[in-house]
Amino acid sequence: MALLLGLFIVHLGFTTLARLRRAQTRLEVRTDALVATRITRHVVRRELRHGRHGDDWFVNDDSIFLRAFRGTALVCPYDTLTLELTVVFGGDRRPDPSKDSVLLIGPLGSLEARALTGVGSSSNPCGPTALPPPETWRLDAAVPPGSVVARLYERGSYHLSASALRYRRGASGRQPLTPEVWSASSAWVRTGRVLGLEARYRDSEAGAPWSAFLAWLE
Repeated sequence: MALLLGLFIVHLGFTTLARLRRAQTRLEVRTDALVATRITRHVVRRELRHGRHGDDWFVNDDSIFLRAFRGTALVCPYDTLTLELTVVFGGDRRPDPSKDSVLLIGPLGSLEARALTGVGSSSNPCGPTALPPPETWRLDAAVPPGSVVARLYERGSYHLSASALRYRRGASGRQPLTPEVWSASSAWVRTGRVLGLEARYRDSEAGAPWSAFLAWLE
């Protein structure tokens, strides 16, 4: 009787351990799916909100190609037709001449793009002293006269590939931003004037398929 009782207790222990492991695996799958869902919706919506379809971004089945805007600068008014301009900048990160370009906006909404070739501090005054200190940006071509705003951006693309949302800057590789939870059938979907995401998880434990609005196609 003691032997049978001991075997029963051992069996019960192994069964309980197996159930706990399955529960832990399901929890990990659900957690990865939740993280991937939130990151995908937030990141892509935010990027597309800062640009216009056709001008700043376009999409095919698995990729979104875009100007990824990283900040905005006010152009100091006394600059003329030179390769340099003085700006007051604010953004998500510092300008980087190795990968950034500048979209210059005129007073009537004209747009011209330039490559950023250099960044330095400036001794020229520009607006109230409470603003961030002015900077000098050097471009690859002359600044259009009357430019009032400069938008800093890098060329990039977002992809649904190899089970994850991935970002690619320039000619670099596709870097994963989420856990690898998506099935191969997940895709960007264009319906009328709307760009959406049709998402399916590769593991059924992660949850049901879902869709989300991302941006207007205007």
